[in-house]
Amino acid sequence: MNAVPGRSLPSSLSLSSHTWAPISRAEIVTVALLAAMVLWLVAIALSGDQAMVDWLTSEDGPLEWTSVFAWLLLAVVVLATGGLNRHTLLLAAVSLLFCARELDLHKQAVFGGVSFLKINFYRGHEVTTLQKLLGGLIALGVLGTVLAGLGYNTLAFLRRRLYRQPWGRLVVLAGGLLVLSKVFDRLPAVMADEYHRPLGWTATALSHLHEEGLETFVPLLLIATAWLRTRMDD
Repeated sequence: MNAVPGRSLPSSLSLSSHTWAPISRAEIVTVALLAAMVLWLVAIALSGDQAMVDWLTSEDGPLEWTSVFAWLLLAVVVLATGGLNRHTLLLAAVSLLFCARELDLHKQAVFGGVSFLKINFYRGHEVTTLQKLLGGLIALGVLGTVLAGLGYNTLAFLRRRLYRQPWGRLVVLAGGLLVLSKVFDRLPAVMADEYHRPLGWTATALSHLHEEGLETFVPLLLIATAWLRTRMDD
């Protein structure tokens, strides 16, 4: 281990990976589960079952609440498996912020029911100047924590070439799926507002279902990845 005086890293971040590890059973199982989830969501959308789609994509639906508890549990798992250090504390903070985002804490009554994470919050007249100031300060804190947490850990991740390890490749997959979920989130609105080509019911259902499905799959995958990392460290 290449130790640096005055700094401590989780063992999984302390060892550089100089060779690509072979594809693991965990990666195969993950891809199979992801494919099964996608096929399930596609089947629901194509079935035209509006009641089922509305239930799965609602703010009080099973996917939404599973995502909330998964992000909360991920924060606990990160600290339990990685110990207390800058890496894990920042990651736990980011997980809790994602949990808060799923609970829509960014658009509570104190902010006039409008999200302080969106530009329109500061451009419009729905909220007072004081609400805009408070929202802006909190937004800066949220943005700073997310950038610090993801940036600090990503640099260590890349510097140690941990993407060559099975658990590291799953982390990369989780990151890609999280970005994709945000694409699905914005797709219907962008197509309607920017390109004046609103999606049909089936395409909209597919977009919303995959948004919620991926937002649930990602924290569950990261929890499993943290467990896999501890097995590799033993």
